[in-house]
Amino acid sequence: MPGQNNLKIVFYDPSGRGGVTQYTYQLAESLARKGSNVTVITTEDYELKHLKRSFKIYVPFTKSWIKSFLNTIFSLLQRKNVGHIDNPNISNIYNSLKQQKSTVNSFLEYSRLWIIWIKIIIFLFLRNTHILHFQWLTDRKNTFYFMKLLKFLRFNIVYTVHDLLPHENYSSNDQSMFKRIYHISDKIIVHSNSSKKEMIDLFKIDPKKVYIIPHGSFDVFYTDRNITKDTAREKIGIAKEKKVILFFGSIRKYKGLEYLVSSFQKIKKELDNVLLLIVGSIHNENNEDFKFYSNLIDLISHEDDIICLNKYIPFEDINSYFLASDLVVLPYIKTYTSGILLAAYAAGRPAIVTDTGALREVVDVGKSGFVVPPKDVNALAQTIIKTLKDADKMVEMGIHAKYLSETMYSWDNIALRTLNVYQS
Repeated sequence: MPGQNNLKIVFYDPSGRGGVTQYTYQLAESLARKGSNVTVITTEDYELKHLKRSFKIYVPFTKSWIKSFLNTIFSLLQRKNVGHIDNPNISNIYNSLKQQKSTVNSFLEYSRLWIIWIKIIIFLFLRNTHILHFQWLTDRKNTFYFMKLLKFLRFNIVYTVHDLLPHENYSSNDQSMFKRIYHISDKIIVHSNSSKKEMIDLFKIDPKKVYIIPHGSFDVFYTDRNITKDTAREKIGIAKEKKVILFFGSIRKYKGLEYLVSSFQKIKKELDNVLLLIVGSIHNENNEDFKFYSNLIDLISHEDDIICLNKYIPFEDINSYFLASDLVVLPYIKTYTSGILLAAYAAGRPAIVTDTGALREVVDVGKSGFVVPPKDVNALAQTIIKTLKDADKMVEMGIHAKYLSETMYSWDNIALRTLNVYQS
């Protein structure tokens, strides 16, 4: 393995947008500035392509025009016959077309994925890659076989496990597949002591190959110094005198939004000029959860002291919501880590989190925020009230949060620790 400044590192992140992509960008940028040769493998819809960067990008994940063309043909045929769906013969044809479309799409996706991976392998060989660092997996089963092929070809694999298991709806087969992926990786990075312990206990992974590196600060959101609290509030339409509680990120069951909403009913009875700002789209993988949170958002959207923005927030607009807030709340039921907390710290905002995963390890209680039990509406409400009532203390906590983001959770620190994993 060459020295730290001569490493050729390739990050694998086919997500293209969202928290993992933003994490990968900051780590890749910091490593490149330290002299490493860094490339990020991503999609053509890479949301950060407009940002200045010291690393390269390689885009093998592009839209399949063949699949789009065939889908269009199938859709036209279905539309043509939809008016005759009651006819048994037409109905059989219609159902046959649906089945054929599903079969063709599955075949195309499987074939295309392996063509992409072969292109990636050629790219890795041409670059004489030293480290292939996985940040995100799309198709776990196929990715495992891709990893096996990479190991056969003697590539070094590092995998940052942001979530040890899916937050919802996973089977024993899913857990088994994760175990196989973790075992085949040369080195594993997790973000907390609790994640390492669970990794070792649940998946029987050799402790020597599991490294703890905390999630880095999301300071990339705040490069525009002209955006202040007042300008951010003016942009969103929030009065200066409001005490703003922010819930940010995709709305999913494990994030416990309903407990924050319930606690807010108690909070506004004791505090004047308090406002709950909910920003993020409802996750739609589970129909029951989607219906529940859609109904919840519809119900509370009519209240004057709650603002709900049910949509994905583009990278350029994220900073406004954190800077407009006084306090960021993460009422999660169970999680492994969260970039939202580090985005709050980078904005200089204190946070109230629940006692789960890495969250409790990141918060300096009474200095950068507070920790409460999950699902405890009363504890959450009283802690938020206590925090918002003491404006001076809240400012102090925000300053300490900012200090942590620039020291312990700085990307210089994260990059150096990551380089040590590569060298190990």
